[in-house]
Amino acid sequence: MSPFLFVLVMEVLSLITQQIIDQDGGFSYHWRCGDIRLFQLGFADDLLLFSKAETASVLVFKRALTMFADLSGLHANIQKSHLILSRAALPLRDALLATLDFQEGHLPLRYLGLPLLASRLTIADCQPILRKIDDRIKGWEGIMLSFAGRVQLIKSVLSALQVYWAMAFILPKHIIKEIEKRLRRFLWKGSTDVGYAKVSWQQVCRPTCEGGLGIRDLHALNKGLMSRHLWRIIVADRSSIWVDWIFRYRLRDASIWTISAHTGTWGWRKLVRLRDSLRPSILYRVGDGTTFSLWHDPWHERGPLILRFPSGPRHTAIPAPALLCAVISEGEWNWPPILDMESMDITHSLPTIHEGRDRIIWTGPGGCFSSAAAYAIYAPPFPK
Repeated sequence: MSPFLFVLVMEVLSLITQQIIDQDGGFSYHWRCGDIRLFQLGFADDLLLFSKAETASVLVFKRALTMFADLSGLHANIQKSHLILSRAALPLRDALLATLDFQEGHLPLRYLGLPLLASRLTIADCQPILRKIDDRIKGWEGIMLSFAGRVQLIKSVLSALQVYWAMAFILPKHIIKEIEKRLRRFLWKGSTDVGYAKVSWQQVCRPTCEGGLGIRDLHALNKGLMSRHLWRIIVADRSSIWVDWIFRYRLRDASIWTISAHTGTWGWRKLVRLRDSLRPSILYRVGDGTTFSLWHDPWHERGPLILRFPSGPRHTAIPAPALLCAVISEGEWNWPPILDMESMDITHSLPTIHEGRDRIIWTGPGGCFSSAAAYAIYAPPFPK
């Protein structure tokens, strides 16, 4: 079955499940999925179902899968289907396994070629990348490749092998060093042990117009690719289920600019720490104020006001979750009287209010945001 047909068919399963949930009334969503009523995710030919670990909720999935099988003739593959439980649900393990008749699964597991983790990404988790690179290089043994040929293979094949991972994780530094070690050896020695590095790897990774070979710096490439996810949060692309989930469960009343970079999962902390590098290239253009957060977004030249004036909400009587439109009236600033000397500085350097809606503008390389534009920010400068 093609991926497109799979998505269409899984939509039928989703509707069946939703109908049973609405009729049954005994279904409980996973504790991190209730606000957005999320119980199913599908991609390619994989399907994930989420619920609270209780027999009544799991029974809803069983009924939906059975009804779907009767209608379509498609049955869940018992050998490839797994039930993954949290530690708190272990007392219900036998009852839930008996209800679904699935095998028990454990994290981490492989999903779409990547490790599905509940903890930080380890060096051992990344070994498949190194094995793929080693296997490709071994496949070229015995072929007389010129230096220019090896450069092209590194750009088009070897560097691309880790891109899929680099789009999903901030890779451990040790893994990036190991990848670069293999690329350097292949560049200068090929499939033999003869040869040595002529110039530094930093010089190799410079653009050709600057005297390099145009091979991408893997640290900067990883951060540039991951910055796409950060950009979607910054512009509040709520059409994405993931972004919507982030706003509901991670940010809540804060913003990506004021949330702590020291809380949350390992991957989340790594992603949040990229914001300081992007901030100088992002302009908040004030419009009607219905999109920007008054206290948490950096629309002011001093940055998020809640960080510079933590007592501001109390002294202005404007709550911390308020939008910027709370101080805009008929296209003009309309701040309440501020008597606190510290907070008075807020109104001394207010930006111009423009017609239309608020806009977030990328002012960095390229004129509009892209992974390539973000890469240009992270790429290490070459000493002149």
